[in-house]
Amino acid sequence: MKKCFLPLTAAVACFILAACASVEYQGESLPALSSDTPVKFYLVSELDKMPGVIVLGTAEYTARPSLTSKDIREKLQSAARREGANGIRIISMAKIPDGEARKDQLNNAGSPQWNVSDNSDTSLSYMKNTINYSDVRDKEKTIYKTFVRAEFLSVPETVQAVEVLP
Repeated sequence: MKKCFLPLTAAVACFILAACASVEYQGESLPALSSDTPVKFYLVSELDKMPGVIVLGTAEYTARPSLTSKDIREKLQSAARREGANGIRIISMAKIPDGEARKDQLNNAGSPQWNVSDNSDTSLSYMKNTINYSDVRDKEKTIYKTFVRAEFLSVPETVQAVEVLP
């Protein structure tokens, strides 16, 4: 029992650290904003019309497969507040393969959603696989993490702009 405790503890610690991935930020920091201060998302076309916008730095975040776009936005907004930014411009988003899972695992998982590859299976073939589940194993589908690169901005309060959700 004692021989298994240390490797098991190390594995659990690695899992927890991987699940709590943080936003990596490089750039200038201003005093942190309060948790109720709104942090808005902007498009380049909107920023071109807004004088006085300052790019503070660049943030990168790799979201685990079970996170929704709302979760990703909230994580970025929280990180921006810590750095004193009240605006965010998404530079790029990419899907990165992060393993595979069967359809039954995806359907029965407790997570809010999984990002999976597009599939051309028809509902008829899905029904057939479900009925014959005990005899036929479904193909595994690729699960994706989401990689986001964004700029944190300092937008003057006097500038009127419309927020755009990514």
